[in-house]
Amino acid sequence: MRHKTHTDAPAAPTAADPFDQVFEDISLGWDQDVPLECECDHGDEEAYAPCGRRAKWRVTIDCTCGENHPRTVELLCTKCLRTARKDLGNEAITARPL
Repeated sequence: MRHKTHTDAPAAPTAADPFDQVFEDISLGWDQDVPLECECDHGDEEAYAPCGRRAKWRVTIDCTCGENHPRTVELLCTKCLRTARKDLGNEAITARPL
């Protein structure tokens, strides 16, 4: 059986959108080879001090008080996720593994 062959020359690569390229470069600081750190704040009122342990969870926190506070998304280690669940009590917390 004969197969039709495609004779057109391959298209030249197009220049990537600068916004897409910058977004890929930044990639929100996420690199496959670099472990993500927990974003939980262990500092005081004067300065932010990240936890430093390896993040394992992407945690979404939805306010349930009825005042439509904005949704929060954090990367947390297991220990800080457990603490957040205790501290936030009634808030709707959804955790997904990274």
